[in-house]
Amino acid sequence: MRLKSILFLLVLILIRTIIWGQSIETEYLKCQRILQLVSDNIQKNDASKFNFKLEIKSEDINEIQNGYALIEKDKFYYKTEEREVICDGTNVWTYLPEDNECYIDLLEDLDNTLNPSEIFTMWKDGFKFKYMNETIVKNQTFHKIKMFPSQPDKSNFHTIIMTVNESLKIISEASVKTKDGVTIRTTVDNLISNPKVNIQQFSWDAASHPNSDEIDNR
Repeated sequence: MRLKSILFLLVLILIRTIIWGQSIETEYLKCQRILQLVSDNIQKNDASKFNFKLEIKSEDINEIQNGYALIEKDKFYYKTEEREVICDGTNVWTYLPEDNECYIDLLEDLDNTLNPSEIFTMWKDGFKFKYMNETIVKNQTFHKIKMFPSQPDKSNFHTIIMTVNESLKIISEASVKTKDGVTIRTTVDNLISNPKVNIQQFSWDAASHPNSDEIDNR
């Protein structure tokens, strides 16, 4: 009888382990499916435009910036009250109106530049997922997903929380917590698919910024 009891207990443990493993896999795949909806929705467009609010908080910083972004494949443009950032896919121009200065860098050299398109696709590489909850607001379905770097020792942040509007197929909010104690929250609003794009918007126009100082770091 004792042997049967032990065998029965082992079977229960095995079943529980299998079910637990399946639930983890299902949760992981569910997160991927939801996030893939967003990426597919953005990448099917030739271009996208959206408004955003950027909140940066730490012990020393409490900053809010509002602006809009325009993305077209590997090119992007965004503007806030404090800066104007232009990228042609290779070069990045960062213009600071208060100082009337423009910093010119190669995109590949900038680790901390906000690339607006990455908000919708950054989940694809180097993350583990945890599904948190689902809410319905005004007949729209929202999913909250927590992301952790697969290699935390090589990452500058430890947690990202994505709020996905499944109904509109966009990430409505992304909250990034860095190892330095900084929280960066980006709220996305009013996504427009395939807006009319002026190709000149993705390159620096010195004539539109008279007497600005250009600091070329390339």
